Amino acid sequence: MAIKLENMNLIIPIKQINLCYPGGFDLFRTHHQNKFGENFWHDMHLFRDGTMTSMEMESLISFWQHKGLVPYIEQNGKKKWKDMCVIESPNAELTYPCDWIEVDDENNCVFHKKKSKGRIIGREEMKLYYG
Repeated sequence: MAIKLENMNLIIPIKQINLCYPGGFDLFRTHHQNKFGENFWHDMHLFRDGTMTSMEMESLISFWQHKGLVPYIEQNGKKKWKDMCVIESPNAELTYPCDWIEVDDENNCVFHKKKSKGRIIGREEMKLYYG
């Protein structure tokens, strides 16, 4: 499956959330159920949160950083996303390189590189699922 992009997107592998959030992704969903279908949506592998401004994005990154995720690393003097990545839309542009995500700018979505793209999940699909 793939994640639809909208404005500024913070993408995190669900396996990372399982490692850093007490109770894992299942408890995270329970704690934040009202945001699924609004700012939050996900497929089997990736979680998406989003915002309209850089300042709000910094706050989202900081939240996950305080949970133990590492936003980026530096290799050969260049930043590269590690446990999360930020992608701006509608151009589907990664702000730094990211090894684990595949960008499909034609369909304005992303998916995990090691998984098939499949259908695209966005706001509407989450609203149907979470009601």
